[in-house]
Amino acid sequence: MKRQKFFAQASRLRNVIVVTALAASFAVPTLASAAVSVKAGDSCSKSQVNKTSGTLKCTYNSKTKKYSWGASKKTESKANWPKSLVIAAVPSENAASMTLRYQNFVKLIEKETGLPTSFFAATDYAGAIEAQVAGRVDLVFYGPFSYVLAKARGAKIEPIGAAISSPTAKPGYYSYGLAKASNSAVSSIKDFKGKKVCFVDAASTSGYLYPIAGLLANSVTDRDYTSVLAGGHDKSALAVAAGTCDVGFAYDDMVDVNLIEKGLLKKGELKVVWKSETIAGSPMAVRIDLPKDLVQILKSAVLDKANKPYFVKVGYCTDEATCRIIEDGSWGFTKVNDAYYDGIRQVCEATKSSRCR
Repeated sequence: MKRQKFFAQASRLRNVIVVTALAASFAVPTLASAAVSVKAGDSCSKSQVNKTSGTLKCTYNSKTKKYSWGASKKTESKANWPKSLVIAAVPSENAASMTLRYQNFVKLIEKETGLPTSFFAATDYAGAIEAQVAGRVDLVFYGPFSYVLAKARGAKIEPIGAAISSPTAKPGYYSYGLAKASNSAVSSIKDFKGKKVCFVDAASTSGYLYPIAGLLANSVTDRDYTSVLAGGHDKSALAVAAGTCDVGFAYDDMVDVNLIEKGLLKKGELKVVWKSETIAGSPMAVRIDLPKDLVQILKSAVLDKANKPYFVKVGYCTDEATCRIIEDGSWGFTKVNDAYYDGIRQVCEATKSSRCR
C-alpha cells in the first residue's frame, strides 16, 4: 500500500516538473522578443501611434496607409546640431572674473538647447574675433567695434540683441576719459597731450576707437602722447589710479560700478574729464551657419529669458540687485540688427584708423 502511494506521489511530481518545463520553454521566446528593439521602417499598430521607442516614433503614412516606426521630428531636427556649444566674450576683466559672471548665462543656454555649453575667456579681442571667424565659438558678446571687425573679417554672424540697463532703456553706453582726481594738470581730453595714455585694446570700441575719435576731434594726434594697450577696461582704469598711466580710457560701468563693487577702486578716486557720445549697445552675436532651428532657440533664449527677472524666477539669482546676466550690470537684451552698427563704421571712416581693417 505504501509502495503504491509512493509511486502515485512520484508520478504527480513528474507531471509538475514536465508542465513547468513546458511553460518555461514557451516563455523564453516571449521574453526574448520583448527585448528586441524596433528599427526604423518596422511596422507598428494603430494603437501605438505617437508612442516612442528610443529615438523612434510610430506614425501613420496616409499615402501608403501603413503604420511604421521612424525618427521623430525632434530627433531629425537635431541630427545636424553640434554636440556642444561654446560662448565667448571680448575681455573686459580677468578670465576668472568673466567666467564667474557668465555662469548663469551659460546655464541658461545649456538648459534651452539641451547641449553641453562652456565659456571661453579670450585673453584679447583678437582671440574672440578669430575664434568666431574660424567657427570655434558659437555665441560671442562683443563690443560694437569688435563685432564690426569680426563681420568684416569674414565671421558668419548676426547680432541677436544688444545689452540694456533696464526693461525700457535703449541700448548704449559711454567711453570715459580718466585721470586721478588729484591730478590738477588734467581737466579735459586736450590735456592728454604729452601724457602716457592707457587704451584698452586696439579692437575696443569704448577703450580705443571712440577715444581716438575724441582725441582727434580735440586736435590730439598719436604723435602727441605715449600709447599703452592695457588689455582690459579694468586694467586701464586701475593703471590710471595707480599712476602707471597718466590718463586713460574705460567704459562707464567699469568705472562707476564694477571696480567699486569689487573694492578695487574708491568712489571719487578717478575723475571723468571726457565722455563720448552714446555708443551703440554691445551685441550678442550668433553664428548663422549653425542649424536654423538651433539659431532660433538661441535667439529666443537671449531675447526672452536672458534677463534679471527670469534669472530670479528660475533660481539662478536670489534678487535682481545682485543678479548678473553677463559681465556688467545689464538688465537683459533688446533686439537689434546689423544696420544698428553703421555708426561704428562711420567712426572708422572718420578716424581713418588702420585698426578698422
